[in-house]
Amino acid sequence: MSKHQREADEMDQEKDDRIQVERLKNQKRQIRQQYRELINDTEANRKELMEPSNNGLLENVDRANKLYRSVFGTHEATLDAKLLVMSADLGMQKAKHLRMGQGGFDETEYVTRLINKMGGHDIENEQQGLDWSKIGKMAVKWTRKVPTMDFMLGPMSVEHKSRNDTRKKRVVRDPNQMRKPQELKEDDIARQENETTKNVVQISNILDQCEQDRVNLFELVVNPESFGQTIENIFYLSFLVRDGKVSISEVDVNNPDDDLHNDGKTERDNANLQPMVELTEVPTAEDYQAGLLKKQMVMELDMAMWRELIEVYNIRKPMIPTRVAKERLDGKWYG
Repeated sequence: MSKHQREADEMDQEKDDRIQVERLKNQKRQIRQQYRELINDTEANRKELMEPSNNGLLENVDRANKLYRSVFGTHEATLDAKLLVMSADLGMQKAKHLRMGQGGFDETEYVTRLINKMGGHDIENEQQGLDWSKIGKMAVKWTRKVPTMDFMLGPMSVEHKSRNDTRKKRVVRDPNQMRKPQELKEDDIARQENETTKNVVQISNILDQCEQDRVNLFELVVNPESFGQTIENIFYLSFLVRDGKVSISEVDVNNPDDDLHNDGKTERDNANLQPMVELTEVPTAEDYQAGLLKKQMVMELDMAMWRELIEVYNIRKPMIPTRVAKERLDGKWYG
């Protein structure tokens, strides 16, 4: 295909597209016009459409259904919705007038239409009767149903419940049974030492008396006799770390003098790293200004890990002595 032929085909295609778009616009314009005419007629004939014998509402709805088959735009759909709302409002008002208006049901007219439906009277042939089968065929769809079963709801006899008196009665207390609060004297209060401070100082003294400068963290805090006191030892040690009196660092026990912070990843992976605890001097404000940072660590320890640490480090005797639980003396108050 030559270039000129291809350009000619493209021009023809664009022309057809413009014609199609213009045809679509005209069709939408006609649909909108028909909707507006139908809405205006409904509004103008509002009173006539509300009469009981007028079927104009059904005709309008039928016309709107036919128009809706050609609707494919939001503007036309909005007009259809407006017409539907208007027709529903008129239908509701018409139903109210049928129910509340006087003379809504004419017995004479009903009998006349019934006779005409069944064949009517033939003046010349008086022997001709009414064809009741026509009425029967109309009523069969309402009467030919399976009878339903009725159930009796509720118990055979009803027990009347007596109403309970929920009013609160006033409580009258016997003065002889009332007790006075116990009066405490100075001698009745036993002064209890601050156990936390005492245990923190104990751990500091243990580290100070160690022959080595560094102590393994687990060998220090793990108590093989009590899981609860192991947790307490970690708690008491944390106060020394917080105050800067003790530091916890990773040390290669095979080469304790090496600085792991400057070594590469390979040397660190090959090292036998252990958490070690040692006493340090309390940092000053100048140390923090020089770049010293505080670090925090969250340590997880359960009973399974506690038993495993005892076996791995072969801990048979605690470095921190087992504390004896104090028994509370009867009649004494602790403060």
